[in-house]
Amino acid sequence: MKSRHFLLAFSAGMACFWSSVSGAAALEKTQQTLADAQQQAVAKQQQIDSLDSKIIADHQQYLDTLRQADLLDAYNSQLEKLITAQQQELNSTEQQLASLEQTELTVLPLLEQMQAGLRRFVEADLPFLQSEREERLQRLDNLLSRADVSLAEKYRQLLNAYQTEVEYGRTLEAYSGELIGAAGSREVNFIRLGRTALYYQTRDGQESGIWNAGSGQWDSLPDSQNVAVHKAIQLARQQVVPDLLTLPLPAITQEVQP
Repeated sequence: MKSRHFLLAFSAGMACFWSSVSGAAALEKTQQTLADAQQQAVAKQQQIDSLDSKIIADHQQYLDTLRQADLLDAYNSQLEKLITAQQQELNSTEQQLASLEQTELTVLPLLEQMQAGLRRFVEADLPFLQSEREERLQRLDNLLSRADVSLAEKYRQLLNAYQTEVEYGRTLEAYSGELIGAAGSREVNFIRLGRTALYYQTRDGQESGIWNAGSGQWDSLPDSQNVAVHKAIQLARQQVVPDLLTLPLPAITQEVQP
């Protein structure tokens, strides 16, 4: 009887032991399941956070793209206005160039006529400062033929030459130069009385002459006029105080206007 009771007790204990072991295993499995579920939840949350961040970044990029598109639209609109204004200015410039070409076709022949008239005037005038005046005429000839000089500059230079020639008619001037005659070439002093008369006198003051426009030659003056010519030369050079001149006038005068 005791052996039977012992077996029953042993069986009951073993049952409890295995029941306890089975419960612990179930608990451990449950905990592992919970741990796995928690890890999966963390991973899902990380995925959600990553997607949320990407959505925010994409939205910001979208807003930036919209702003850039607005800026490009504004820039294109401004650029279009600028291009239109430049095209209008280009059209205006082309019209002005066409008008300028037409003006040059009209004015340039006039300038050439003025230059030719000035040359004829100098050639018919008293033969004073011939080298200087010829050089001025040559510069004007070269200027009128240059394409890189504006029409206004050509006109200005031509007017300056006319003004210089006009000034000669209102001044008394003495200068040294070369006198070419039948006896050869010699250095003399010239005295110009406006455009009324032109005289010369040798360096020693012993010979004087006056230009005869009618014959185109120099006429000798009496020795009695040497003092008057010398005094005029001194007066023109401001070597003496102003005084009345008693110079002889040419028998034939030729008046020309520039």
